[in-house]
Amino acid sequence: MTKNEDSNNMEQPEMVFSVGEYIEAVNATLKKFKVKITGEVSSVKLGPTGHCYFTIKDSSPDKQGASALDCIAWKYDYQMCGVKLVEGLEVILSGEGRVYEANGRFSFVAKTIEPKGEGALKKAYDQLKEKLDKEGVFDVERKKPLPEYPQKIGVITSKNGAVINDLLTNLGQFGFKIKMADSRVEGQEAVADLLGAVRTFKKQNIDVLVIMRGGGSLESLQAFNNEMLVRAVADFPCPVIAAIGHDKDVPLLALVADYACSTPTAAANTINKSWEMAPLKISQAEGLITGWFNDFFDRYKKYESRLNNYFLRIEQGIANQEKFVDGCWQKTVSAFAFNLKEIIQKLYFAAQNIKACDPQNNLALGYCLARKSGRLVKTVDVLQAGDDFSLQMADGIVDSTVKKLTKE
Repeated sequence: MTKNEDSNNMEQPEMVFSVGEYIEAVNATLKKFKVKITGEVSSVKLGPTGHCYFTIKDSSPDKQGASALDCIAWKYDYQMCGVKLVEGLEVILSGEGRVYEANGRFSFVAKTIEPKGEGALKKAYDQLKEKLDKEGVFDVERKKPLPEYPQKIGVITSKNGAVINDLLTNLGQFGFKIKMADSRVEGQEAVADLLGAVRTFKKQNIDVLVIMRGGGSLESLQAFNNEMLVRAVADFPCPVIAAIGHDKDVPLLALVADYACSTPTAAANTINKSWEMAPLKISQAEGLITGWFNDFFDRYKKYESRLNNYFLRIEQGIANQEKFVDGCWQKTVSAFAFNLKEIIQKLYFAAQNIKACDPQNNLALGYCLARKSGRLVKTVDVLQAGDDFSLQMADGIVDSTVKKLTKE
């Protein structure tokens, strides 16, 4: 160190931190230093609020000399990881260190927890699969059918992967509207991203949700075997297509999805299928409509013919009735004329008889009618000498008095 350098150092005042300031500065530095740590769980305590407090140590043969680290997983993070911590379990944690202001104690705050090793992952996979299977989460009956002609497609995948290009390249030109949510798809750290994307799309108006990534090992696909994520997909309001490459152990997300495809291309083909069949359906519909119209017109012609025959019969019936009525009228007129003539003749003969019996005619012959007090006298027995009576003659009436009665 030169004299000038020593002089400059002496001029700079030393920075003095309070305890709280120092811990805050340390935590700010630790927050930037996110790491993964592996170790064996040596103690576990679940707090009353759901936070998990545990300790991990190096898995070395020399247990006495193993390093230990106090850890904490907040309630939501612990539930999201879906791993039940027990003593002796080897885990991989990702997170950051933190010094607590109250006591200066250092702890590792775990954001994700996953079992270490293929055997542990497989065991956790089998246990969760059996649990969800018993609940009926994977039942075919609860799976939702694709809408006949989907248009609004939600996609969850990494924007940096090749799978999104495979999907978009193979989707047909059917006017699809694609909404994409960028998400990590590798390892346990992807769970939070995937859950957030699923919850975001749950509030949006889409017809189908596609969750996809390329193939991988059981460890790399661990996020797709997460219980919270599987249940979120099971409760999703519209059909979900899982396009997750896999080998022998099918990811639980693929089991719960309404449609499972091994590649994004297969997912695109599933979405395209109804649209590709549309021209054939239209052609079939046209055939049905044409056939229906032909049948309709055939029936119309039959009904028209029947109706014309019916009207013809009505017209003939009316014509026959008109002839019948005309005949009846002629008969009525003839009968009336005949009866009228007969009546006239009878009236004439009656008039002749009446005329012949008219007393006035007899009076003209010299006869007369005798009346007493206006009453006709037919015998002399009703008269006495001195009675007044009248004689009606053809040309007048003679009043007289009885002087003498002679009875024959």
